[in-house]
Amino acid sequence: MANGEGERYAKKDDMKKIKKKTKKSNRPPTPPTLPPLTWMDDEGMHLLAAGTAPSSGQLEEMTQKFQEGIRKSTMWEEMVRTFGKEKAEELLLQCQAKLK
Repeated sequence: MANGEGERYAKKDDMKKIKKKTKKSNRPPTPPTLPPLTWMDDEGMHLLAAGTAPSSGQLEEMTQKFQEGIRKSTMWEEMVRTFGKEKAEELLLQCQAKLK
């Protein structure tokens, strides 16, 4: 049985490595996530999503990105044309991400 002939079984050290690689994690399984849900009503646009609540810094960042998006849209041009630049700016500041 020299030269590796007849060695059918894995060595003890190799089995430890295999078991270590295939051992299941002690963490609970990740629950399935649902897609976010959005809707509009008299209070504005709403978003419901799974996960932890955003921090105040994240809410501020969302507000800035939303306002930037409005400024780049045709809606901003219409707001300025309808209300004037100053009033449009005031209205834009009301577009904020809030946590309820």
